[in-house]
Amino acid sequence: MMERVAVAWNWLSEAASKLASGWRAAKRARFVTSFLESWWWGIGVLVRPVQFLQRAAEEKPILPALWLTLLQGFSLALGTRYAAAHNGFVLSWLIKDLPSGWLVALYILTFPPALWFVKAAVLNLVAELLGGPPRGLSLLAATAAACSPLLLVLPVALIAVALSPDLDTGFVSHLWFVFAIGVHAWWVVLTLIAIRETYRFTLGQAFLTLLIPSAVGLPLAYIIYQVLTVVA
Repeated sequence: MMERVAVAWNWLSEAASKLASGWRAAKRARFVTSFLESWWWGIGVLVRPVQFLQRAAEEKPILPALWLTLLQGFSLALGTRYAAAHNGFVLSWLIKDLPSGWLVALYILTFPPALWFVKAAVLNLVAELLGGPPRGLSLLAATAAACSPLLLVLPVALIAVALSPDLDTGFVSHLWFVFAIGVHAWWVVLTLIAIRETYRFTLGQAFLTLLIPSAVGLPLAYIIYQVLTVVA
């Protein structure tokens, strides 16, 4: 009797060990796959924005969207600081004025994901108030994909500085100025499309969904920035 119990116990232990190993392998595979998928989504939105934003809203690839958010934050933070160090024009004052590298790293790991969640939650609330269906996860995925232009900030900054070490003068400085403004405008336009495709809104409804929280959030963000500047 005891021998049978021992055999059964050994069999259960081996099965549990194999199951745990398979689960860990699947997690590692999913980790790598989602990272690669994030690049696919990002490049796809840059090339075919409407189609890929529609797919993001329908398929809701949340884990690749999280990776994409972190990658965008990395590119924006390092690209902004690199351009600012070479006298280039930048719109992201908060990133530019961070006093140390570890604060930049903390910003990359915390601020973009937090902003992503809060932005999607607020936009979804406004969209529902305007008559849209509750599609929070769809908007979460679509707004992450809409930020894909920010992936270009770091590589463009590296190229610009390689061509002209001083981004305050010369022809390259003008090109960088246009890019610095244009990449953020591109981001806003793609966010507008993401809202429209997620809720099947008209362009006017999508614009209103984006305008209402922006009218409140931008002045509030500026006040917070000024307070942080004084405290720092």
